[in-house]
Formats: sequence, C-alpha cells, structure tokens
Amino acid sequence: MSGSAMEELDQLLPELAILLDQRLAVVGRLAESLEASRLALGRNDAEAIARGAAHQAELCRQWRQLEEQLRIQAERHRNASIAAPSADSLEAARSAELAAEWASLSARIRYLARVHCSLLRHMQRSLAVWNRVVAACAPTYTPAPELFQAGARPRAGE
Repeated sequence: MSGSAMEELDQLLPELAILLDQRLAVVGRLAESLEASRLALGRNDAEAIARGAAHQAELCRQWRQLEEQLRIQAERHRNASIAAPSADSLEAARSAELAAEWASLSARIRYLARVHCSLLRHMQRSLAVWNRVVAACAPTYTPAPELFQAGARPRAGE
C-alpha cells in the first residue's frame, strides 16, 4: 500500500461523510417542507402552497447538486480504496448509521409524496365540481345581451 494512496483515502473519507451529512440535511428539510405543504393543501392556502413548491424546487436542486458531488467523491473513494484497502470498523459503523437514516428519510419522503399527490387529486376533483356548478349557474347570472349593445340603457323597472 503506497503512502500517497492512503493519504488520499484519509482525505476523501471526511469529504464523503460531509457530503452524506449535507444530503441527509437537505432531504430532511425537503420532508419538513412537504409536511408543511400538506397542511397548506388541507387549508387550501394557495400562497403557502406556491411558497412550498418554490422551496421544494430549490431543495431538489440542492439535492441534485449534492448527488453529483457524491457520485464524483464515491468514484474517487473507490479508486483510492482499490489502491489502499482499509477495514476501518468506525467507517463501517458510520456508513451503516447513514444508510439507516437515508432509508428512514426515503420512506418518509415516499409517504409524503403519496399524501401530497392524493391531496392534489382531491383538490382537482373539488375544482371540477365547482366548475360544473359555476357553468350550470352561469345562465342565471349572465346579463341579457342587449345590455351590452352600444347606446342601450336599461329601462326603469328592469
């Protein structure tokens, strides 16, 4: 095992751990944001729904960025560990802890996404019902066409 390969591996592991921690933090914030949006959907708070969607889009952008950095670091780690194999039990324990946190957050996000979709479908059905009600009532509240003609004035008693 060469000294430079071991040094490279020692430098890569903390960077990889930092990126994994950052990814967990971003995904945790995404789960919290989805929870808040679920409540906003239940209250039909359009402004909060829009803010939540923008926040979630930004968190997804950050997540994609971290995933790309992780992919690059993981490739470097694989290359360095081939050159300098290591059986560090502390690293294995931390990896197992991160994997468990990741699995928990993944399950939570999948659940929240299903709830979010269900609430959005419910709102779409509600809007469709309201559209049918408005369309059915439109003739009742639509003014007579002759009121729109130029020079036409409503007569007294109309």
